Amino acid sequence: MSFRSPHQSHSDKYRILVPLGVATTALFWFYGSTAIAQNVPEFQTAQNSGTEVASQTQLFVNPTQGNDSSGNGSESAPFKTITQALRQAKPNTTIRLSPGTYSAESGESFPLILKPQVALEGDTSNRGRGIIIRGGGLYLSRTSARQNVGLVAADGARVSGITLTNDNTSGYALWVESASMEVTDNTFTRSGHDGISVVGNSAPTIRSNHFVENGANGITIYGTSRPQLVENVFERTGFGISIGQKAEPILTGNQVRQNRDGVVIHGTARPVLRNNQIESNQDNGVVAVGNSRPDMGTSGDPGGNVVRNNGQMDINCSATKEIVPAFGNQVASDRTSGRLDLNGTLAPVASAPVTSTPPRPLPLPLPRPAGTPAPTPPATPASFPSPTATTPQPPPPLSATVSLPVPTPGQGIPIPVPPPQTGTAPAPRPPAPAPAIGNRPGDTLPNLLPVPDGNPPIGNGGAGVPVVGAPSGGAGNGPPTPPSRAAALGLRYRVIVNATSSSDQARVRRVVSDAFRTRINGRMVMQVGAFATQDKVDEMMQLLQRNGLTGVVLDIE
Repeated sequence: MSFRSPHQSHSDKYRILVPLGVATTALFWFYGSTAIAQNVPEFQTAQNSGTEVASQTQLFVNPTQGNDSSGNGSESAPFKTITQALRQAKPNTTIRLSPGTYSAESGESFPLILKPQVALEGDTSNRGRGIIIRGGGLYLSRTSARQNVGLVAADGARVSGITLTNDNTSGYALWVESASMEVTDNTFTRSGHDGISVVGNSAPTIRSNHFVENGANGITIYGTSRPQLVENVFERTGFGISIGQKAEPILTGNQVRQNRDGVVIHGTARPVLRNNQIESNQDNGVVAVGNSRPDMGTSGDPGGNVVRNNGQMDINCSATKEIVPAFGNQVASDRTSGRLDLNGTLAPVASAPVTSTPPRPLPLPLPRPAGTPAPTPPATPASFPSPTATTPQPPPPLSATVSLPVPTPGQGIPIPVPPPQTGTAPAPRPPAPAPAIGNRPGDTLPNLLPVPDGNPPIGNGGAGVPVVGAPSGGAGNGPPTPPSRAAALGLRYRVIVNATSSSDQARVRRVVSDAFRTRINGRMVMQVGAFATQDKVDEMMQLLQRNGLTGVVLDIE
């Protein structure tokens, strides 16, 4: 092991992934006035600073013309904030939002805690264009420690026709934890972390939403959750869909395109995929690792998925221990790896019934005119720019014969997540790294994922993105990774920080949330990354330096 100069770099190559990361984000695009047909509700008498409050059937909110003190929630006297409307809402209430931006600047108090059987509704005809909830606040999750969240789900709630974004670092627009609700016809964009996180034992229905340019993932599904994802679009993000732990979601008729990786499955997850279009992702279309086993189709229930034109592999299952059923899909056999049952010889996989929905293109409002470069986001956006009227443009046509690189035998699965962004960046804007999974207090997600074999991996595969199986509890009490393991993963350098006290270690983890403790030559250090080439090493070193930390680069022998 020898010391290296800090000015080196890397290509994110690692066998197993974890979702989530840090992003400096800014909002952009669209938003024009939208009219909502509204009926004036009946009124009931109640005290609200000396005024009447509208009945529980409907409450109206207008961020520019409403007033929380003198308003009563009627169409003619709306509230100013969603916060006030939620205080007044009873079961079976629909809160109707007028066009505008609902943020801390307009008086909102985040996170907004939804109520059971209460609907939050904007304009479903254009997926919430011009009706924007922007921001987030501290939320103490029962399963996932402290998070920065915009909206918190509730059983029987509904969110529809709204643009949701949480541009805080590691921000989630919607947090669904052990709840079942409906999320339909919304736009999730430019959140620092994810558009939606589904954790615990949740079973929401997430239908016909547009997830675009979020920091780490479009959606993350964890715990024992069984959500239904139907006819959504996931594009231009790190991982379009990330599924882990024991989750068993059903994915039907979704479009997953132009992400770094399309659908990433790890832990012991058992998702069901039917009639999805997964194409033009930079690296892999579908990735399965660890003990995960996606059901992509059986002889009795063909998959109907179209998986094509992804940069490395269309279906990459070389790092899962399971045989993956994948019968009845449109996929080239030479664009797959791992043990796949493409001929339908396996017994049917026990799973929840799936309603097959043929994939169809969804008319989505794109964030900027075709042919224009991606805007450089400001560090701290104060408001949304006015929209420019444009005609939505579909993605370019896909060629079925394009020549694409295929990993060599024995090469680890590359599942890179881009580094944190500061200042300006070239277009298109790269998504930010995925966050950590661990079992220490303060970890972004609760449980350490299983290691596929007896040798624990050496650490991060990218800037702030760990390889699954970091030392339990961060104590670094496992044996060092054998050289052959690092070579198989293509990793050459590791970055450490000398942090022996608990306060120093906490400081490191505030910068790189998935950093973990380990011993090197008898010294306790914090490992913040393991990298294959020099450019990402340099990016990590710069990140540490900007936050007042000193990193050390070591060769991996």
